[in-house]
Amino acid sequence: QAEMSYETNELRQKYKIAKRYYLNQNDITQKNGGKSKVGENEDELLRKSDSRVSNNYHQLLVDQKASYVGSVAPVFDLGKEELNKLVNNTLGNRFAKTLLRLIIDSSNAGRAWLHLWKDEKASGLKYTIVSPDQVTPIYNDNLEKEVLAIRRLYNRLNEQTGKEMTIVEFWTAKEAAFFEFESDYNKMHPYDCIEVIDRTAQVNIEYANILEHGFEDIPFVSFSNNLFETSDLDKYKGLIDVYDDIYNGFVNDVKDVQQVILVLTNYGGANLNEFMGDLRKAKAIKVDNAGGGDTSGVSQLKIDIPVEARNSLLDKTEEAIYKQGQGMNPNKVELGNNSGVAMQLLYNPLELKASALESEYRESFEYFIKLILQASGKDSNNIQITQTWERATIQNWQEKADMVTKLADVTSKQNIAKNNPLVEDYKEELKLLEKQMHQDTYEGQGNDGLLGE
Repeated sequence: QAEMSYETNELRQKYKIAKRYYLNQNDITQKNGGKSKVGENEDELLRKSDSRVSNNYHQLLVDQKASYVGSVAPVFDLGKEELNKLVNNTLGNRFAKTLLRLIIDSSNAGRAWLHLWKDEKASGLKYTIVSPDQVTPIYNDNLEKEVLAIRRLYNRLNEQTGKEMTIVEFWTAKEAAFFEFESDYNKMHPYDCIEVIDRTAQVNIEYANILEHGFEDIPFVSFSNNLFETSDLDKYKGLIDVYDDIYNGFVNDVKDVQQVILVLTNYGGANLNEFMGDLRKAKAIKVDNAGGGDTSGVSQLKIDIPVEARNSLLDKTEEAIYKQGQGMNPNKVELGNNSGVAMQLLYNPLELKASALESEYRESFEYFIKLILQASGKDSNNIQITQTWERATIQNWQEKADMVTKLADVTSKQNIAKNNPLVEDYKEELKLLEKQMHQDTYEGQGNDGLLGE
């Protein structure tokens, strides 16, 4: 018995919010249609300023993690040069960009999706990212929650009728079925979008709604953000909202204070226009004062701003955002005074978050690579896949160079080349060293010959 993923609607709603925060459209900007701007409350007399500016901490933390984990794309080794070449050719030049997008999607939605398909016309395999809010896994009812099928749901415009239709795709380990409906899910009908080609004559015969995709498994790969597939925003959304509230309240107070409000007591003129005229021309105003302690006159209304308390609260809130978001706070970096150990401590929270994501992605990439092998007619059952991941981090190059120098006499040339801060490809560096050694030997032998003569 199969059941639809119960958290689908909640996941879509959370992804919608997280994506909005990633685009710097925090809750505080909703009154302005998602735009950050400074406005005014026309109905308010004292509190006219209405600043609604969004602070984009969520995008900073997500991009920081994506760059830290995905800037250096992982390397896959299948043990055979033929298979490695096959995988690398399939991944292509856009793999690094795809990895960054996967990390961003999974950070916002809790999981991201990659779809593979065979391109019959191009005689190759293609892959692309599918928006998380389009995909719903269908599980069986056992404890392992095995995925029986994938449902993809999205909208498209019917060019013939001009109506917007909802397309529903069901993918199993054997085939895919395509349906469409206009407004009622229960009234969907087959969507004939699959071109059936006579392979002998290479001509189109008809269109159908069933596709035999040619894989042994479902060609959708899930990339989880963490063990519980939760969004990063869940950890610190409330703190960002607090920061926005304090920050914009501060801006509103400063702007309102710039407006001088005069309080008139027993003004002797006819109206406010006369008062302003007297003030501009005569630099004086008329006041009905009865004497004997009468407080008639003009006073100024002031608004006191607790600057120190608000600055302290903003700093503490920002620190809490980075702490709960497990990010590296750039304000903690002291230029010219960061040892390798200090830098490692700064990156430690980010490394914990990155390691959780990497452990989930490793399993997903194994499945992804096996789908590539299946599409190419290769045996994917007994393949051992080695994954090498690197982090993109700020390092103290002077310390690293000193370490390499001190250990050069007791360390292999390969490890020295790997840890040399000036070297990007250690294998190429070893080749250059070997070439230089042969050249130096040849030149030494030539000099010896001239000396012997």
